[in-house]
Amino acid sequence: MKNKSIFLSFFVLANLIFGTINTHAEDNNLRRIADEAQKAYSEGQYMYAIELYDSILNTGNVSSNLYYNIGNAYFKNNQMSHAIWYYEKAKQLSPSDEQINFNLNLANTLITDRIEAIPQLFYHRWWQALYSMYSADTWGIILIVVFFLFFIMLALYLLAKTIILKKIYFAFSIMFLSVSILIFLLANKQYNVQVKQQTAIVFSPRITAKSAPDENSIDLFVIHEGTKVFITDVVGEWYEIKIASGNVGWLKKSGVREI
Repeated sequence: MKNKSIFLSFFVLANLIFGTINTHAEDNNLRRIADEAQKAYSEGQYMYAIELYDSILNTGNVSSNLYYNIGNAYFKNNQMSHAIWYYEKAKQLSPSDEQINFNLNLANTLITDRIEAIPQLFYHRWWQALYSMYSADTWGIILIVVFFLFFIMLALYLLAKTIILKKIYFAFSIMFLSVSILIFLLANKQYNVQVKQQTAIVFSPRITAKSAPDENSIDLFVIHEGTKVFITDVVGEWYEIKIASGNVGWLKKSGVREI
């Protein structure tokens, strides 16, 4: 029995050692590929850089920086619909990143469609700017920290011996609780935008929105590659979409790529 326990311990230890070695080897390999992709990009070999970056994506490693780099390569290769798609993916992970937002806005000025968005009331703009400061995951981390501080203040309030300290700790606990509720609302809104809200980028050079999910239905309007659409319904091979101007129509799934 003792020999069996020693063997089992040795086996677990060996797995940990070899697992660590494999992880380091994989990390080194990914860094090598990333360096090679960056070198290819700097030398103007944009499609080769994209191929290398895609090989990193295929390993399951996802980051805003990786999506951003792929978007830049497509941008340099003058493939705006692809560039915009990858910039949008990067923005989902880092919504307040200035470089991502700048390049995304720049790419949007180089596509055919110039769709004017419906004007928003000022408090809608403020709310959007607030929840867009961080990703849903980051808001979640902030929520945990603030809620933890609330419990600390609550515990100190219960343990305080004087009225003055009780008042101070109670005031702080109410403040942290209120901030927690606000952050929860922000995190929930950003989660809905990032995960639940379905969006897509048009990849067809030119596509006509229909009045119904049917090729024989009435033509409503035409949009071009690179345009972002909001998916509001799905029927078979069709998406019901809404564009920034508020117009609604149906597009074939094959003409767009969901973000």
